[in-house]
Amino acid sequence: MVAINLTETIKAPPEKVFSLLNDFEKAPQHSNYWKSVKVVKREGNSVTYDTMSEAEGRKMNSTTKVTAQPSRRLDAETVDGDGKGTKMSFVLDPVEPGATKLTLQGDIVLPGFAKLLGGIVKGKIESGMSKELEIIKRNLEQT
Repeated sequence: MVAINLTETIKAPPEKVFSLLNDFEKAPQHSNYWKSVKVVKREGNSVTYDTMSEAEGRKMNSTTKVTAQPSRRLDAETVDGDGKGTKMSFVLDPVEPGATKLTLQGDIVLPGFAKLLGGIVKGKIESGMSKELEIIKRNLEQT
């Protein structure tokens, strides 16, 4: 398992950041990682998705449940498939007026051989996730 904790300050209010993140079905339109996201089930403040992602040339299929606390946080858990048991959270904290500190934190379950390369893999994962946070920031600050 790899623990992740990354932070980015975005010049957009928490409501706007939350709106983009909570529209997970559109993630493939503005992500290098997510290739396909389809709703399986909606229940209360949780949505379950079938997803396909790609990293380091490896395609991964999984089922992910996302639970929303509007304008405050999104919690995602991989409940089946590649990375089953992975838990990630996007935490949104208002900072200066009109800006948000976005923290991505959690534990990622590594597949097979990657478990043995924990430290090396952690650096690649953090780098990829930092790039994804930069994409989110760029999308929000351009609109």
